[in-house]
Amino acid sequence: MSEPNVPRSIAIVGGGCSGTLVAVQLLRQARSPLRVLLFERMTDVGRGVAYGTENHEHRLNVPAARMGALPDDIGHFQRWVAARAGTPGYPAAVEPGDFLPRWIFGEYLRAMLVEARTAAAPGVGYEEIKGEVIDLETETGAVRLRCGDGRAFSADRVVLALGNLPGEYPIRRPLPIYHSQRYVHVPWRAGALAGIPPESDVLIVGAGLTAVDIVLELQSAGHRGTVHALSRRGLLPQVHRPAPAYRPFLEAENPPATILGLFRRIRAEVRSAQAAGVDWRPVLDAIRGCTPALWAALSWEERGRFMRHVRPFWEGHRHRLAPVVAGKIEALRAAGRLYFYAGRLEKMTELSDGVEARFRLRRHPTWQTVKVAKIINCTGPRSDYSKYQHPLLINLLARGLIDHDPLALGIDATPAGEVLVQGGPAGWLFTLGAPLKGVLWECTAVPEIRAQAKALAGRLLEL
Repeated sequence: MSEPNVPRSIAIVGGGCSGTLVAVQLLRQARSPLRVLLFERMTDVGRGVAYGTENHEHRLNVPAARMGALPDDIGHFQRWVAARAGTPGYPAAVEPGDFLPRWIFGEYLRAMLVEARTAAAPGVGYEEIKGEVIDLETETGAVRLRCGDGRAFSADRVVLALGNLPGEYPIRRPLPIYHSQRYVHVPWRAGALAGIPPESDVLIVGAGLTAVDIVLELQSAGHRGTVHALSRRGLLPQVHRPAPAYRPFLEAENPPATILGLFRRIRAEVRSAQAAGVDWRPVLDAIRGCTPALWAALSWEERGRFMRHVRPFWEGHRHRLAPVVAGKIEALRAAGRLYFYAGRLEKMTELSDGVEARFRLRRHPTWQTVKVAKIINCTGPRSDYSKYQHPLLINLLARGLIDHDPLALGIDATPAGEVLVQGGPAGWLFTLGAPLKGVLWECTAVPEIRAQAKALAGRLLEL
């Protein structure tokens, strides 16, 4: 789209992990004039929701030795932290298997961006824009990005680095309590836990990694009441255990075309490994590299079966807790200060001094009622971008520039991140990370995002 001798421009919408790593890779790879614009509306670039926390109890769920931001140097993060060992806030030493506080990784991403910007080739520029993009308009030879404050910017290509959307409402119908201070819909917003008396009880809806974060944050804030955590199946994330790498047993095989066939094959391998004294964890980890190929071999109907019947069990085993975090959660349960329930929330009634929540336990005919000071929604991110009421998504949908995939797991795109418009690549609009869940499934953790960012940057620079 650019005129001859005019630097190409690439705009990145979103400054969390995925947007930052695309910017890093563009700055590292570009050898001819280029202008990189990165738009972030809320947090410092590089931190985002996942790594914007200041709470040192919030830990990474991947060991330090595997968290490098560069796919060809995965040990880089550990070395970067080791070089800062003993400085304020950093550990005195770091081992390959350590699960470090998440804020450190946010600092690392920011440092990577600064380093890439400093070492960029002549003519390669970078600009951060504090603002919220609310619309994209195609012009002759360019794309116009409009911000909520009235500013507008032009670019040749646009990358939607949107990250995860806030979760669904726990009861999917309009309720007055959703407008109350006693209900928290987005748990990572500043002040979300404010106003909870130390001795009062709290209800968390959800039992995954976000729920665990909130439990730890409550404890570090001095909360002494009881925490009730309710989820549909009552499944908690499993715990990491150190183990040698397992052979990639599925990479040399033709992928099963059904979910039943796939999980029979995985279960058989787990049984074989256990008979040899090997834990199930490295067996599942050995699948990670070929997950996109396995997912691609499934029809959309089979993917739907996975979502209905397997997903909660898979995610509980796939996305695991750091051992130190699991130990703290177990200690709270043993002390009677944390309870997990399997059931469905049916009613929330605001009272003058709290909230009364009623839920039906799974496979149980009776109701259970708890009175709490606050209800915190930790149901996990939603994935249907067509139903999230954000101006940018509303406008992109209205213009026909994005659509959801057949299961509404993300944005309709190719596995390489080219957004599809009316069945074909737009040519100028790209995405990575969470919006690609429908076509890749495993695409939201750092090991996947760093590879996507490198490949996408290379593709953008070729155009």
